[in-house]
Amino acid sequence: MNRRRPLLPSLVGLAPGLFPFLFIATKRPVLPMTLMKTLKTRARAWLALPLLAAGLPAPAQTTDSLTVEARKWSRDKQHVPFYSPWVTFKAMTVDRLPGFRPAPPPALSRYGGDATRTWKATGFFRTQQVKGRWWLVDPDGHPGLTMAVTSIRPAPAATSTAAFAKAFASPQDWLAKTQAVLDQGGFNGAGTWSETPAIQEYNRTAKKPITYAPMLGFINTFGQQLLKSRPASKQQPRPAVVFDPGWAAFCQEHARGAAAYRTDANVLGHFSDNEIAFIPTLLGKVLALRDPAEPAYAAAVQWLATQKADSAHLTADLKDAFAGYAAAKYYQAVSPAIKKNDPNHLYLGTRLHGSAKFNRHIFAAAEPYVDVVSINFYGQWQPTRATLAQWARWTTKPFFISEFYTKAEDSGLSNMTGAGWLVRKEADRATHYQNFCLALLQAKNCVGWHHFRYQDNDPTDPGTDPPDMGVNKGIVDTKYQPYTTVLPAMKQLNQNVFGLIEFFDKQKK
Repeated sequence: MNRRRPLLPSLVGLAPGLFPFLFIATKRPVLPMTLMKTLKTRARAWLALPLLAAGLPAPAQTTDSLTVEARKWSRDKQHVPFYSPWVTFKAMTVDRLPGFRPAPPPALSRYGGDATRTWKATGFFRTQQVKGRWWLVDPDGHPGLTMAVTSIRPAPAATSTAAFAKAFASPQDWLAKTQAVLDQGGFNGAGTWSETPAIQEYNRTAKKPITYAPMLGFINTFGQQLLKSRPASKQQPRPAVVFDPGWAAFCQEHARGAAAYRTDANVLGHFSDNEIAFIPTLLGKVLALRDPAEPAYAAAVQWLATQKADSAHLTADLKDAFAGYAAAKYYQAVSPAIKKNDPNHLYLGTRLHGSAKFNRHIFAAAEPYVDVVSINFYGQWQPTRATLAQWARWTTKPFFISEFYTKAEDSGLSNMTGAGWLVRKEADRATHYQNFCLALLQAKNCVGWHHFRYQDNDPTDPGTDPPDMGVNKGIVDTKYQPYTTVLPAMKQLNQNVFGLIEFFDKQKK
């Protein structure tokens, strides 16, 4: 997804429980006329959706579980967005979870950790595994999860700018009121692409600081530099820049930006990049360069030789393995450079997405270098039992979901961009949030999630994803009004995480 600059343990760690079964609905799709022909050609593909969850029954699910209608967003080969027909999913909520009784949360630390438990305090966020369960430990030594909202920043569009001026006296007034909105949802921080300078200023006097996670942006910065010094590099796919002889030296220089955060206890950790295209087609695209002078091409040919393979016989596993090989080159250079300049904070990885989050070779590449694996999760209603089991096999590091969301049809926005599911109404967004997070909490190696995002996409904002006409992604609308149907459900789930973790972990004994 395009962005703009800001203004495991073993399989025993997985619980049996809540992975809702999916079945197809017979509702007639309602699509813009220009997309109807495109949809018809894909109908058979969408009929395969029920197979995504086949064989994954939900033992903890009861017959009175909620159902939610949703449509999956995609792009065709010409990158034109379209939706699947409406599909019906079962969903679990806190109130309907068999055997669980919601209760008030324990006393919370200023960072949202469990203040009734105090472990080693280092002054910075860290991870710790206790009895098979991974936790984030806050700077004061209290265990918890990261439950944040990304992109907390004022939108520059005319509509939002006017609304900001009307609603807030200053940036600090905005953040104070935004903190109150986060509290309404039970969130404990800001994700990436947030307004870092304003948050830093706010935290200087706030009793309850807003944690945040900077995005350092290595690969695109280096790619742009290469275009200036070597225009021919335009022909190669962007991830291939990691094979350039100057990549490691660039990382050492660029990582100096992390030093500015070195002493800030309110930093959760660093992302180095977002959604790098470490995908199966990378190998073929690099080999198509056919230029021995191109470092990426030479590296691919040499790598194929080590695999005793050739370009005429590229298997699926070879393609996945090469994506992992490129990822290893990336992490080998980036992680030490970040840690050299900021040894105090967690390295949160690169927000794996698409096929990368299902590629064991990429997890293996990241394993020695990241502190936490970050994953942008789209395409499934929630992580299935099979997906969570794969992640537990592929890495001993904890993970968190760095992006997920749904958008509601009744918002009145077009919702024609963005990978989140389209649901009927705001109440369905609330249900999806609880269902999604309940699935995550059953994985002992999950240390949280970041909801994408703070504010709806403004249809008058030229910087949003084209062809954007307004998208319902936020916990507030374009006029900074909170979604009062969604936030209480988010808070109910978020404030029950400690009780839910205890509940799920007891099921395994």
